[in-house]
Amino acid sequence: MKVLSCHYIITNIVAYVLAQTNNFFWCKYWVFKNDGGPKHTLWEQLVLFAIAFGIAYGAQFLFLILMVEVGHVDKIVAQFLGMFIYGAINFIANKRFTFKEKK
Repeated sequence: MKVLSCHYIITNIVAYVLAQTNNFFWCKYWVFKNDGGPKHTLWEQLVLFAIAFGIAYGAQFLFLILMVEVGHVDKIVAQFLGMFIYGAINFIANKRFTFKEKK
């Protein structure tokens, strides 16, 4: 934000979208790797991952806006705290839906 003199909202959007590309591969091949049974197809996983991202990001973004605009919290502190909101929701959604074994 400070180095490139970018608005905190633009910085937030770009950072999360770029991180999601990397995050999908780590989740698929390391975090939620399970050799125990069949899973969703790659395309199903991509769609479910995008939905989980949208929900988690929406919650984080709302939290960020409320913290900065209503709570007058420093933008960097709000970004940092928002990562915990995003991380928790994203992890739970991907564990329960995206990378869960099919029954």
